[in-house]
Amino acid sequence: MNNQQLLVTDLDGTLWFDGEKCHQKSLKAFNEIQDHGVAILIATGRRFRIVADTFADLGWKVPCLLLNGSLCYDFASQERLFSVSFSPQESTEILKIFTSYNLSPTIYADDSFVYACNPTTSKGHIEAIGPDLIKVPNLDTYSRQLNILNFCILGVEMGDIKAISEALGACGFANAYLYKDQIFEGYSLTVQPFNISKWSGIIQWCEYTNFSPSRIVTVGDAGNDLEMLTHADTSIVVAGAEQRLLDLADHVISPPDNGGWSEVLNFL
Repeated sequence: MNNQQLLVTDLDGTLWFDGEKCHQKSLKAFNEIQDHGVAILIATGRRFRIVADTFADLGWKVPCLLLNGSLCYDFASQERLFSVSFSPQESTEILKIFTSYNLSPTIYADDSFVYACNPTTSKGHIEAIGPDLIKVPNLDTYSRQLNILNFCILGVEMGDIKAISEALGACGFANAYLYKDQIFEGYSLTVQPFNISKWSGIIQWCEYTNFSPSRIVTVGDAGNDLEMLTHADTSIVVAGAEQRLLDLADHVISPPDNGGWSEVLNFL
């Protein structure tokens, strides 16, 4: 196993299932890969506070790209490595677009809390945020000296967010993902700063750590994994994923509830 490789993996629907569950075969493979000195980088749409406890329970001390590449936290050194946020002007324009479609997003700020004002996201999403949700009279988080890393509406009907996803994608200062959600029923929309994705986070992490991998292997299952699967030297996709991802996959593995992630060992 070449220890100059970089293995980048998504969590939900790829390595994890039913929330934060991880199959014993996958856990064993995860540890074996590290024992062989292969660098592992997690790339997820989740935020820091929602993964930190699970990482601690599993004993995972690896770097993690959060909010689809907007922030990188190293669980070994316990420090934030970098983050990319919207400017106040970009945030204002994005909120105007949401308002024009009569939608109110949840806002993920750099303090790892979620801010909302009459959000149009799903009930399941609100319940999942739990005590980290801060309800505010308006979405002007800059008056609270916070930086915005992500806007999102999760687990709704495709028709509710398809048009705004196209508008946000065309605005020139945002990167909008519309994808079938593996946690909540329905479809989800996440919005990061322009050109920010899991792939841009991978490149930034390599530059930050001065790591030059001989090969980048990525594993994913959803639309927010598209860029990293497209640009990787080897792309691994979970069976049952969106067809556009399966079409570009070099390898297909079984779902995470069957321990399919352990099959990654065959491709390193």
